[in-house]
Amino acid sequence: MSDIKLYADLYDNALTEKEGDCTARPRINGTLYNADIARRIVEKRTEYRPETIENILTMADEEKSLAIASGMSVVDGVGQYLPQIKGPFDKPTDPFDPAKHTLFVSYTSGKTLRKMLKETKVIINGQAVVGPVIGGLTDSATGKDDGTFTPGMPIVVSGNNIKIMGTNAANGFYFIPAAEGGTPVKATVIVHNNPSQLTVMVPADLAEGDYYISITTQYGRSATVKEPRTYKYPVLLSTAGSGGDDDDDRPVIE
Repeated sequence: MSDIKLYADLYDNALTEKEGDCTARPRINGTLYNADIARRIVEKRTEYRPETIENILTMADEEKSLAIASGMSVVDGVGQYLPQIKGPFDKPTDPFDPAKHTLFVSYTSGKTLRKMLKETKVIINGQAVVGPVIGGLTDSATGKDDGTFTPGMPIVVSGNNIKIMGTNAANGFYFIPAAEGGTPVKATVIVHNNPSQLTVMVPADLAEGDYYISITTQYGRSATVKEPRTYKYPVLLSTAGSGGDDDDDRPVIE
């Protein structure tokens, strides 16, 4: 019997008119980096040092990324990764134009992952407390929704119940450095503040790097709630250009 468990909460299904139907959203309870994976491997079944394993994993990441970017299909236990191009070409002689075209990576789950998912016991926790939920963001400077954003420029954040309101000092929109020990940076300018969409000015002095975003608010559908509710978007985001050149067009996985 598998001991793999995944917990999920039920949310109102806004895409149908049926009364009371719900959709399930898994609880994302953490993020693993290569160092964490290396430590887990050491704890289970190997005499290798975690630093050695982390170094191998990092080198594997680099080789896989280079292969994909060079037009190869990469298959591992997690999945198959295949480079793709999105966007129209008006005539056969048109070059690739980053303003119209996007290089991205398609993903299909692999054999090992499919086996794990079949063995996973899904535990439904019932109706979720309806707080803020971030659905995604678009960088107004580039028009992209690929997980990058530009310091000093606005981002458009979509979601549910994300209007920032209430008198608690913790309420606001935050950029949380992915690096351990980083100090969250609170946005000082919210251009548009609506339940389903925010326009947030990214601080101009925000350092390059990887971030998570979060919202803390006392907004409720019918009234202001007593205690602030916080939602941390589980997708890792990056400042535009932090992965290399200033004109970084980071491929996205779809």
